[in-house]
Amino acid sequence: MKNPMLAKNPFMSAWLSAANQIAAPARSQMMSEMSKAQTQMMQDWQKAWMKMWFPWVSK
Repeated sequence: MKNPMLAKNPFMSAWLSAANQIAAPARSQMMSEMSKAQTQMMQDWQKAWMKMWFPWVSK
């Protein structure tokens, strides 16, 4: 006897496919913004430490 909970559901498959198509661009944009923020944070951090340890170096 087959378990009905393991049967394939075409409606669920279509719904999840549509949800993934919508979520993919949002995830891509979020990852891009996170990368930009991380790069900026590292640059700010490096400038702050250089200014603290080597104030005579103009950067």
